[in-house]
Amino acid sequence: LDIAYDPSNGYLYVTNCGNIVSVINPSTNQVVANIQVGASPRCIIYDPSNGYLYVTSPSSDSVLVINPSTNQVIGKIQVGKCPLGITYDPTNGYIYVANYGCCYVSVINPSTNKVIGKIDVGKGSPYVTYDPSNGYLYVSEDFCSSVLVINPSTNKVICNIKVGVLPWGIVYDPSNGYLYVANSGCYYVSVIN
Repeated sequence: LDIAYDPSNGYLYVTNCGNIVSVINPSTNQVVANIQVGASPRCIIYDPSNGYLYVTSPSSDSVLVINPSTNQVIGKIQVGKCPLGITYDPTNGYIYVANYGCCYVSVINPSTNKVIGKIDVGKGSPYVTYDPSNGYLYVSEDFCSSVLVINPSTNKVICNIKVGVLPWGIVYDPSNGYLYVANSGCYYVSVIN
């Protein structure tokens, strides 16, 4: 479902439809380990501040914390209903989780692995990404066919950008500074400057 790279060991971590996260050595393209997570994993990120992996688990309304040096789940952080998207903000060191089943984005402090805030957004916000060029967060909002822009210094929505029908996945391209939004309800990808 999703994939993250760990620069400390050079491995890739892939969430699967079952209850595992697969560890891949890209130099051999082989699975070298499977991490049992006990809940359906969805999206995954690497946190460079502590070296841990954070995995959303919609079936348990939580974020799982994995230590890649032991390939073990070492924590479980309760967030909102049906968490899907997750991103890391290097300017403040916080992790942001889009909860699809409720109306807010959870803010996690990875130094304590605790939820320290909530950002009110619209219903149906499946994915979130960080834009290093301006320091803002972008959250897809499928009920309103838009992307919400959040200022993480105030935890407020500052703009609403209309895109295609049912936007889901969203990614930042560092080569041109654009955002790309996959619209699941139509046949095109929206490009945001």
